[in-house]
Amino acid sequence: MRFYIRISCLALFLAMACGATQIRATEDSDEQTSTATLTILPAFRLQITDQVVSETLSANPGVDTAFNAGFIELTIDKPTLAVSANKGWKLTVKSSGFTGPYAKAIGDLQLKDAGSEHVTMFAFTSLSATGQEMATDSAGVSNESHPCQYKILLDWTKDIPGTYEAIVIYTISTSGRK
Repeated sequence: MRFYIRISCLALFLAMACGATQIRATEDSDEQTSTATLTILPAFRLQITDQVVSETLSANPGVDTAFNAGFIELTIDKPTLAVSANKGWKLTVKSSGFTGPYAKAIGDLQLKDAGSEHVTMFAFTSLSATGQEMATDSAGVSNESHPCQYKILLDWTKDIPGTYEAIVIYTISTSGRK
């Protein structure tokens, strides 16, 4: 009987061993997730090339020609603005007015945007102390060029000799569009 029990135990052990090779354990794993988040806020950039623009009226017939015409146009493409924005944007302009020997009107300084895209101030427009729209678009842009030109109105009876200077302020802002 002992022999039979030993053979039975051996048979049971072999059966378990053989069965164990057929039984496969499931693979263990652990899974976690990660989230990458990027928040992009409205962004814009305004760059100005040739910020200082000046002209000297000193010799006849230049002075006569300018005063008789009632204006002088300063160098074209000065200044030139470069606009970048990642959504709808608006470019505005205003002036603080002239300093000089007499109180020259702000409106005597005119501006036109000779750019080819998104321009609203394409003809000479008198500036004011309040921002005026000069270009706008409902989408983003990258380095869009806005070559500008100043024109200063002249009057023989008011514009006495001296230096007249006006500060021009350009502002870019993103709009509520896209």
